[in-house]
Amino acid sequence: MAPAEASLTLLEHYARRLPLTEGRLPSLSADQIAKLRHLWHLLLSEFDTAATLPVLFSLAHAPATDAAAGELDTDLTALSFEPLVSLGSKPDKDNSPTPPRTTTATSATTVQATSTRDPPDSGSGGWFSWASGSRSSSATPAADTGTSTPASISDSAETVRLRRETVQEYIYRTNPATLAAPLVPPSFTPLFDQPALTRSFCAAFWQAATQMRDPDSWVLRFLRARKWDVDQALDMIRKTLAWRVGQAIDEVAYFGESKLHHHTMDTGLAFACTTDRLGCPVYVVRVRANVAHNRSILAIKRFLCWQLETSQLLAADSDGRVTILFDLSDVTRENIDLGLVRMLITLLSNYFPETLGIMILYVNSWFFWGLWTVIAPFIDPVVKSKIVMVRSTREIAPYIDLDQLPLELGGQKPFSYNYVQPTSEENACMADTAARQAAERDYVSAIVDYENDTRQWLAQPAGIYSVRCAARDKLRQAVVDLDPFVRSRTLHHRLGQLKPDYTVAL
Repeated sequence: MAPAEASLTLLEHYARRLPLTEGRLPSLSADQIAKLRHLWHLLLSEFDTAATLPVLFSLAHAPATDAAAGELDTDLTALSFEPLVSLGSKPDKDNSPTPPRTTTATSATTVQATSTRDPPDSGSGGWFSWASGSRSSSATPAADTGTSTPASISDSAETVRLRRETVQEYIYRTNPATLAAPLVPPSFTPLFDQPALTRSFCAAFWQAATQMRDPDSWVLRFLRARKWDVDQALDMIRKTLAWRVGQAIDEVAYFGESKLHHHTMDTGLAFACTTDRLGCPVYVVRVRANVAHNRSILAIKRFLCWQLETSQLLAADSDGRVTILFDLSDVTRENIDLGLVRMLITLLSNYFPETLGIMILYVNSWFFWGLWTVIAPFIDPVVKSKIVMVRSTREIAPYIDLDQLPLELGGQKPFSYNYVQPTSEENACMADTAARQAAERDYVSAIVDYENDTRQWLAQPAGIYSVRCAARDKLRQAVVDLDPFVRSRTLHHRLGQLKPDYTVAL
């Protein structure tokens, strides 16, 4: 990167439509290459010495219960997420900051006061009553505002079913003729002949790192996230792989939407629909579609894990980075969920580093500022530096061109979310054991070649990189060939956003 470019902020890159190259392939400095080599040396040693990692929340062999996942007391640390911050206490009204607003500026976090409205009467719980984590036994349906805000599911005999019903269960219930054909073959087999409830460090690493077009890109994420401290980057990789195995992310990808919460998928809480000015996929989060009373903690955890894991398919051309646009228009108190916010930030900070490009908060209501004053002081500074607050379509335009912005957000792109349900036919090849075994043999062979070339690269710094690139390309093709056998097809495939050759068309 040129010296003038090195001083630019992330948001200035968007303003100039200038791709990020610092600390990324192929624009590494000599010092950065040395650190990458050092980390690879440590990782290869870990392959031979690291202990096996336990699967804690298997979908296939020991399904997690809501109690185990923190449903009964909303204790998110029980989800094996490291605590971000305690957001459960109700702040003192007299000490609460004045609800702020943002001004359009180079900095993403420049905040000024905008509203001096008095908070609701304390008898109604005030701005922050929802921060205590307690919920009434029945939620009041949202008023008809002309938006797609779903009403809360009332407390009835159907509540438990509707809060937990998966896509597969919904299809079985509404179309009994499909009972003989599950969406995904129920027998999950881990890669690399791994046991059902453990994975080796090596197996977990390759399954994660080969999501990217180049395993170097995956490794570099952790170096950038830990400011090029090799030991800290290795420790972060260890924790990430332990978390991925514990949460059975390979099973989440295999079963896909079949085991996701149907109500969440059907109402379009979050979906990819376009790209930003740097080519990153844009995920729109319609906060008005979120009603915590309508789903369990386990359901939203699994949904977020699946979305982030799947996002890497769409982000192959953007070094794994995505933009998240929170549409906070027409939100009400029941739409605000600190548990979801905390969970997403924890995932992005700890287990999907460098995945977040920018986070755009599209706010047209003073109500949101009550939430912001609670969480802003505790957000990781790196994450906070990527947050942009906008109040109009015009203020979104520096980050997403208007012809790429969906109509529902004031743009010109004729995209309307519609959940197209999966079918058993689209995953038929997953039952072809012989074809999967052949694809897996090619995958393992490509990994062996890549490892061997990496060892040569570490032993002979000069003259080997081009050979390693050939091994990288072979590995990438092997991943594409294997993917239909180990990952059920997604909504992105059904909408044509992800092509059979894994090119992306958003």
